[in-house]
Amino acid sequence: MQINRPAALAVSLLFLFVVVLGTFGTSWNTVSELPANPADQSNIEGIGMLIFTQYVVPFEVLSIVLLASLIGAIYMAKGEGDK
Repeated sequence: MQINRPAALAVSLLFLFVVVLGTFGTSWNTVSELPANPADQSNIEGIGMLIFTQYVVPFEVLSIVLLASLIGAIYMAKGEGDK
């Protein structure tokens, strides 16, 4: 199987650019900046509101990366077959 190296390089560089942009372009909140609710120690509602409002794009990018790694792991585990 021949790999198209320029296309693979372009996709890799694009992915790297998105990761670096997401890392340095995000204002990372600390735990003290999350909405405090003394009744709920884990503050699930506050975390959920942040994920689905302020951090929806990084959340979706992470879901795509995890899906791609899962598909890659399945492909690698499948093996070459009868070849």
